[in-house]
Amino acid sequence: MRGHGNVVVGQSIEQVVFRAIYTEINAKLQAEALRLGQGEVAFLNGDEAAKATATNNLVLSRAWELWKQQAFRPR
Repeated sequence: MRGHGNVVVGQSIEQVVFRAIYTEINAKLQAEALRLGQGEVAFLNGDEAAKATATNNLVLSRAWELWKQQAFRPR
């Protein structure tokens, strides 16, 4: 799917939405940093990635509840 957008997977719809939203935010920040010449990308290793996932999973429900409120808010 190269060049056709972002594909996100997860163990729940909440996790997929969380990852999709933050993938876009982080990609924009990374692109801007690279444009400004902020050096090379330092990717997470396996252990760092596992710890980041565990941390993110702790805040999924908080973000999900906020996004639900925003989605159902009358316009």
